[in-house]
Amino acid sequence: MKLSELRLLEKNARYMRGDQFARLVENLRRDGCLTSAPLVHRVGEQLEVISGNHRVSAAIKAGIAEADVIEVISPLTREQFVGLQLSHNAVTGQDDPAILRSLYDELDFAWKEYSGLTDDAFDIDELDTSVLRVDKPFYQELTFSFLPGDAEMVAGWLDKIAGSKKAEKRRMVGCYADFDIFFAGLLAVKAAKGVRNTAVALRLMAELAGEALTKAEPPGTA
Repeated sequence: MKLSELRLLEKNARYMRGDQFARLVENLRRDGCLTSAPLVHRVGEQLEVISGNHRVSAAIKAGIAEADVIEVISPLTREQFVGLQLSHNAVTGQDDPAILRSLYDELDFAWKEYSGLTDDAFDIDELDTSVLRVDKPFYQELTFSFLPGDAEMVAGWLDKIAGSKKAEKRRMVGCYADFDIFFAGLLAVKAAKGVRNTAVALRLMAELAGEALTKAEPPGTA
């Protein structure tokens, strides 16, 4: 069959990138013939390609004038024709990655190029996006309650420690290791001062911290 006499589809959902078509042309030029037959159907006096449009176009560009075709000789409605066209494009299998790589590794460079695959196709592992997820940190809140006078005093020392202006609400965040240090200090104050009340111990800790800061400040900076 003369390929130039075949009529290609006007509406073909399957497309091919320029580099892919160029590879197909080069492969056909190397083969010197079509190694898979296009599927065609006679419409009036002309054979129209149902499947294999790109192969026919590439073969003509590669200088292949004639090729065998598979002709559907039974009558086809428009729906049957389109159904055949779409099924040949859509109903395809999948490659087993391990077997595909094993077969690919058997090829030398020229045949690897001929296959249309590249080494890059085997270098990308499936990305586990779960390891990229950043979960919201888990917080455990501890609440301390003071009488108005004590609360004002403790807040003042905290402002001084933080070097910030007084705010209506304070929310201090720390890691569990910091809490361990804080709690050990609280127990040490209770033991050293002989107190059992936690609020009193916190006040003593604030006073001790304030005294330490005062002693550490250079003259004239208080």
